[in-house]
Amino acid sequence: MCNFKYLIANLLCLILWAFSSCSSAPTTSGHAVFPLRIEAMKSFNLAFRAGENTDSLFAIDGWERADAGRLVTKKFPVPTFLTPPTISISLALQSAGDPWDKSGAVVLLPEKWSSNIARDSTASPGILEDTATGFTPALEILRFITPFGVGHFSTSERSDEYRPVYIPAWEEDITWQNDISHLWSAMRDSITIGVYIDTWSKEGFELDLAIEFKENAMQIPAATQYAHRSLLNTTKFHPNQNSFDGFSKAPLMIEFELPAFARNATLNYIATGHGGHSTGDEFVRCEHIISLDDDTVAQFTPWRDDCASFRRFNPSSGVWTERTYWRGDSIDERIASSDYSRSGWCPGSDVPAMELQLGDLEAGPHQFTIDLPSAQPYTDAEMNFWNIAAYLTWQLPEEL
Repeated sequence: MCNFKYLIANLLCLILWAFSSCSSAPTTSGHAVFPLRIEAMKSFNLAFRAGENTDSLFAIDGWERADAGRLVTKKFPVPTFLTPPTISISLALQSAGDPWDKSGAVVLLPEKWSSNIARDSTASPGILEDTATGFTPALEILRFITPFGVGHFSTSERSDEYRPVYIPAWEEDITWQNDISHLWSAMRDSITIGVYIDTWSKEGFELDLAIEFKENAMQIPAATQYAHRSLLNTTKFHPNQNSFDGFSKAPLMIEFELPAFARNATLNYIATGHGGHSTGDEFVRCEHIISLDDDTVAQFTPWRDDCASFRRFNPSSGVWTERTYWRGDSIDERIASSDYSRSGWCPGSDVPAMELQLGDLEAGPHQFTIDLPSAQPYTDAEMNFWNIAAYLTWQLPEEL
């Protein structure tokens, strides 16, 4: 019976491959394995062009532009599998002329996501799920921060002058990858992919984006299957939204209800702090306190102090000097803006989700509380805000 099921699974994959643009790969371990690949973007230019990329404008490539082109969305079919596949996302990026570090994300969007936000009359629309309307926030599958000018500025005369002696050459692009196999339950039949970069330049960035599905052999016992629930996303994806600084006013309450018992639940939590100048939330440590049903489950400070390791991706980063001491002498040492530590990110880094293990959760109502006691309000000078995404995953019971 197991071999028969496996034969059917391979046959289905072969049919899907034959009638789609997906590509196949060599067999492994004596079994036919067909990785199916969604080539979502190839040399795609994402840029801010007010007046050209108006809301709900479709280009000839099938992508819908919003917020003057800073968010693009498109629907894709998803292959069918009898067992959960291995799923990976890959994004390659280079600057097309934008010299700055910018927050970016790849998300899965629910049906009617944009129209539901447009109808939301709350002060912070589109951030939390709304059981009354069935609205769910964007499900984030990759958070990244663009480097300073990788590619476009990698061969400029100015950047060569600023290149440290320990870097033989600037990189031409940067690639991030993420395993998202645990989100298979969010990808049945079709998905709407959203790609966002907080760019304000008309040149923007060039992107290659792909999602690959690799069939797994039938297993006895069966492979673990997961359910998911998107709970929160504060990133400003939609023109009706604002950069979220609500954490500076009060803790954020997330109420949700589980229809059934959830085994081995995990809170997947992505957080980056933003706000320019040395006293903004980008450069100031800020503690996060997460509680579930009034019990603290995590208390930590998102912080990256390894940003200098990304220097080769940041040719257009500003450079200054700082006074230091070496062998008894006082010297001026060069330091780039991209070298400084930041609130959970570096220019050129991705931001993997923190996985907070919650154990088993009973069916019924629950509440998360996210408290950032030292978060700062948004001002015209510092523009403080936190981009936080959170989703819940848990194991489904094994089939008998």
